[in-house]
Amino acid sequence: MIMKEQTIFNLLHVMDQVTNKMLIRFQQESELSLGISHILVLLELHNEGEQRPSDLAEALGYTPASLTHLSTKLIQNEYITLRHDEEDRRTKYWQITPLGLEVLNEAKKYGQKVRTELFSHLSETEQMSLLKIYTKLNDTFI
Repeated sequence: MIMKEQTIFNLLHVMDQVTNKMLIRFQQESELSLGISHILVLLELHNEGEQRPSDLAEALGYTPASLTHLSTKLIQNEYITLRHDEEDRRTKYWQITPLGLEVLNEAKKYGQKVRTELFSHLSETEQMSLLKIYTKLNDTFI
């Protein structure tokens, strides 16, 4: 069944509102001075290991310029290190530091608290249905 155009826009609007409220709540609960984009960079580096900024930008769906902007704070706070390729000095690699990993673990704690608060309003069946729906939607973009 195809949704009416207005219904699709209403759905997208509500989804955006929930996402924005979760991000705002995360920022309020968190004692970290990092935004969600910084956390996503740290998470990707932790999960995938050292990477070139261009590969990282592609993986996260960021522009190289926005990733460069994010890196300034991450490097200044010593959450990531920057290494030049020995064979081609123009090529750089980023890696999460132990301090960056500590910050990431703190962010995960705050994120878990926000998710627990939000999803506590749903029954287990509703949570499973939501997971199934979002997984199905996510898989359409692969």
